[in-house]
Amino acid sequence: MEFQHLTEHYEGLLRSGSAWLGDGLAWTAVLPVDGSLPLEETVSRLVDGEGPPLVEMDGEDAYEEGGVWLEQVGNATMIVQTFGKNYVWDEEVLGRLTVNARVWHLAWEITGSSRLIYAAYGRVLAVVPHLEPVNVMGEDPAAIEAELAALAQVVDAPWLASKATAMAIVEARTGARLDVDWFERPHPAAVIDEPE
Repeated sequence: MEFQHLTEHYEGLLRSGSAWLGDGLAWTAVLPVDGSLPLEETVSRLVDGEGPPLVEMDGEDAYEEGGVWLEQVGNATMIVQTFGKNYVWDEEVLGRLTVNARVWHLAWEITGSSRLIYAAYGRVLAVVPHLEPVNVMGEDPAAIEAELAALAQVVDAPWLASKATAMAIVEARTGARLDVDWFERPHPAAVIDEPE
């Protein structure tokens, strides 16, 4: 799908009136070198050991209980959180998720903090704080040169444009997709204690 259409799709999602999207979202897509990463293995990597059991949760339950949604879309394994805690942007967690895999992670919080992360094979290659390319850091920011150019085009636009562009980047690079209907269905979820 053309990148502009992806951006328009996510602008529509962000305008959908779902209050939680303004409060916070953490969306991660893990792409293993071969095949896909089973949901149970994904949870095990998140917690660095045996993970909690997967249970079906709708949006309200996931929000209230701190559930982390998981789903496989093609070869990508998605991790989705719609609450204030963010387990994935910790470097140790990224290290575990990127074993023989690439990871795209996008998150924002009600505090205004946001970032896009690209990590691969145990290395955090690029971090874009506040979705502002001028602030990019990491081991190899040049690895996301095209993505930085896309974000640079909307850096002075309203918040919706930069978030929609970042969401379009995640889908374009991984095949993972979010839409309004996705959030209205139950998904496998794990309740993970907040990291110390």
